[in-house]
Amino acid sequence: MDLLAGLPKGEALAEPAWNARHRGILSILWLHVPGVPMFGIYMGASPALYLGGGGLLAFIAVTARLSVVRRRLQSAIATCGLMTASALLVHLAGGQTELHFHFFVMMSVIVLYQDWLPFLVGLQFIILDHGVVGTLMPDMVYGHTDGQTHPWTWALIHGGFILAQCAALLYFWRVNELAQDEVRESEARTRMIIETALDAVITTDATGTINGWNTQAELMFDVPRTEAIGKPLTTYVSAACPASGSTPITPYAGLVPGAILNRRSEMLGLTYQGTSFPVEIAMSCLAAGGTQQFTIFVQDISERKQQEERLCRAKEAAEAASLAKSQFLANMSHEIRTPMNGVLGMTELLLTTPLNDTQRRYAHTVHNSGTNLLHIINDILDFSKIEAGRLVLEYIPFGLRQLLTETIGLYHEQARKKGLALSVTMTPDIPDMAHGDPHRLRQILTNLVGNALKFTETGTVAVFVRPDEGRPGRVRIEVTDTGIGIPLQAQEKIFDSFSQADGSMTRKYGGTGLGLAIVKQLVGMMGGQLGLTSTPGQGTTFWFTISVDRSASPETESQPHRSDETPLTMATRQQPDI
Repeated sequence: MDLLAGLPKGEALAEPAWNARHRGILSILWLHVPGVPMFGIYMGASPALYLGGGGLLAFIAVTARLSVVRRRLQSAIATCGLMTASALLVHLAGGQTELHFHFFVMMSVIVLYQDWLPFLVGLQFIILDHGVVGTLMPDMVYGHTDGQTHPWTWALIHGGFILAQCAALLYFWRVNELAQDEVRESEARTRMIIETALDAVITTDATGTINGWNTQAELMFDVPRTEAIGKPLTTYVSAACPASGSTPITPYAGLVPGAILNRRSEMLGLTYQGTSFPVEIAMSCLAAGGTQQFTIFVQDISERKQQEERLCRAKEAAEAASLAKSQFLANMSHEIRTPMNGVLGMTELLLTTPLNDTQRRYAHTVHNSGTNLLHIINDILDFSKIEAGRLVLEYIPFGLRQLLTETIGLYHEQARKKGLALSVTMTPDIPDMAHGDPHRLRQILTNLVGNALKFTETGTVAVFVRPDEGRPGRVRIEVTDTGIGIPLQAQEKIFDSFSQADGSMTRKYGGTGLGLAIVKQLVGMMGGQLGLTSTPGQGTTFWFTISVDRSASPETESQPHRSDETPLTMATRQQPDI
């Protein structure tokens, strides 16, 4: 049973294909009906043999065509007819056409019927004819003296060859059938995947004519498979409206859609009613046998587009609100600063008058509080001006060494009161003169040096200035302290707006958390870079690079501008904050 189960059964042949092959075999059999008698007459054989043989073949051919006979039995009867015709030709020729006996018949059965039952019938017929007829009447089977003298020997030799050939034919036949089964299973799996895919899957030839249309495509485009196949792909998928100034993408550029091959493209899908909707397509090409087959995966992105549009509107509204806020604060610059400067000015004048100790202490408190408030106002207004895009840098010549020395010198008294050592080191190759915005450079330095002093209780604060290695016309400035340091998880957000390394720092050290955000923006506007290295409990190094070369920004040099704020003296900028 296992042997029979492993034999090829010919079930892969469809009914039309089997009928066509069966008619072909019967046509060959009908050719033998007159051919056998004519061959017998030519060979001078007995009329009873060739006339009886011709009649037998005709009867077999008619029987093999009866509709009441099952398909496999029809093939077995037709095979018997071929074997009979082959045996008659061998016997009528006295064994001269022996090879025709098994070679032609067995090969035709294998190639055409692809079924083990007629094959087995033919094999048994050969064995019986060679074994029985060849032994009893060897002169009718073997056309040579040795075969007629030793018929049993030649029967065994022929039988062995025939069995070996049949075994080989059956093996290769079964291997081919298994390979075909694997191909059919693979095709079935592929069809199942395509039919159950959530995306529309469309296949076309090289001209863009649709030859495949899955179930999801029917639902997405509201077009049945039978109606879509044979139409151009552009009937249902067209290029999306391009942005202004761009070139529209066409689905097919010649025979090869190189414009959209192997990448995702957004296009428009068209339903049967003519309604358009956004789709995203991905196309791949398979070249085989000199032809090109394209597979297009189509995804309806209507919901995604609606969500993107909602997010875009929300983003634009938020940006408009933020811009309005920033513009309002930027416009309020003079209105806020003027009365505060008046308060500070009058307080300074009050301190020059004769006051008792209590009054002087109160006046100092008012002046210090007003100064701290002005620091906060300056940071908020500077940040708002940057956000509103109203902060424009100057580009003028200035003394770099002098600016560095004067700026750092403003903090010596503050460092002395805290018992800190404050130093500045400049390498000899730093230029005396530079081009840029000296006021904004001073603002960057005051924020970094002020922070270093604020967060350092003991030790040193050092400023190092040297050329930026490998980048001519640029300098690198480092501010190093031995303060509290910044935890690693806080270093990534330290330059964010309103951010400090620890929320408790606001209560302990004060500040708005805008200082470093402003520094980051200013360094970026100057075309530089900003970074830090820090170890908690050991200190922090902030560094930044800026261009000081005259050729760095020729556009801004011809049109020097600065913001409309009133610059503050450095005496009022000694407490910048993170």
